[in-house]
Amino acid sequence: MTVSSATLRDFRRFGDRASLSAVLRRPWLRILGPAFAVSVGYIDPGNWATDLGAGAYGYRLLWVVFAANAVAVVLQLAVSQVTIARGEDLATIISRRWKRGTTAFWTIFQGAAIATDVAEFSGIVLGIELLFHCSLAVSALAGVAVVASILCLTDRSSKGFEYLLIGAIALISIGCLYQLPMLHPSWSAVLKGATTPQIPDAGALVFVVAIIGATVMPHNLFLHSSLVQKNCTGCTDEDRRKRGGFFARETLIALNAAALINATILIVGAALNGAEGSFEKAFASLVPVAAGSAIVFGAALLLSGVAASMTATISGDYIFAAFSPVRISPVVRRAVTLVPAALVIASGVSITNLLIWSQVALALVLPAVLIPLVFIMLERHGGVRTCGPKLIASTIVMSFLCVAFDAVMLLQTV
Repeated sequence: MTVSSATLRDFRRFGDRASLSAVLRRPWLRILGPAFAVSVGYIDPGNWATDLGAGAYGYRLLWVVFAANAVAVVLQLAVSQVTIARGEDLATIISRRWKRGTTAFWTIFQGAAIATDVAEFSGIVLGIELLFHCSLAVSALAGVAVVASILCLTDRSSKGFEYLLIGAIALISIGCLYQLPMLHPSWSAVLKGATTPQIPDAGALVFVVAIIGATVMPHNLFLHSSLVQKNCTGCTDEDRRKRGGFFARETLIALNAAALINATILIVGAALNGAEGSFEKAFASLVPVAAGSAIVFGAALLLSGVAASMTATISGDYIFAAFSPVRISPVVRRAVTLVPAALVIASGVSITNLLIWSQVALALVLPAVLIPLVFIMLERHGGVRTCGPKLIASTIVMSFLCVAFDAVMLLQTV
């Protein structure tokens, strides 16, 4: 589809004076969605677990949510810019640039896929268990049925997929915000926690790393890149650059909205002092406050698991198409990664702790994406630097922070 220059000018004025209704009447609606699809991963069950767990420290780790979001925004802007400039998605660029390391990349990202599936599947199982008071075994079977339905019904090539995820984000947001007025949090303490960086103890450092892993999520960098590339297929270089401005604005809106939802979940966890970071205890604590609030909590958790499972499926398709040494169908691949999650849940391990450590694992995988990304940004493509110096510098700083927190946590653990 060719977009007129008048339409492009209209969108560039969106942040200044064009109304939302005017934009929605324009063809730009047809490319809306990549950043919102990515933001689903930032409010998945793994985020719920890390935010509720961090709530055990009151509001003192609230700053981490916003700091991790700042890291995610910079990295997603970098990934989008690289894709726009190179005309290829990040997974394809890395697999071509480092052909000898393809198997190593595949092994690392396979582990990340398992960690992601643990989070999404656990959220679905917990949501079913809390809402319908089923046994864990029955909830797990129902969760398998839900994931199977997602595999069969998700049309990865349809724009409606991205619109569906935007709708899911809206519902999850409403569900999270619905609970706040009933809990009467201390807003002065909230403000202090959001603006005063502190790490109370070594246990809090684990939550810092987990929140980074749950927010940045390596597979989401590949997902955003692939969706941006798909929305730029057939465009001229000039049109791709202009669409890059659209995707940058969309990234800022979608990810900052997701950060507010994450902050809300942490505030809920801190306000429910008796929850102790547990989904079950949080649900039980909400029942005396308002039964409706507890139901909304469970429904939002279930919906976040379903929506994030959809994005995990499509991102897995892109990643394994680029890195896998063998061709594996999405159904088989998803089933294989789902087995460890189902076995661990069936073993009776604390699902909340399982979710938190799965996000730590994602944080530890991040360097495998960030280091190649920095090298790609520093390279020249067609004699031109892929990204501007400010974005390159910001990406290097954010990547260093991610690696540094990983290293410090590992040293503390050892």
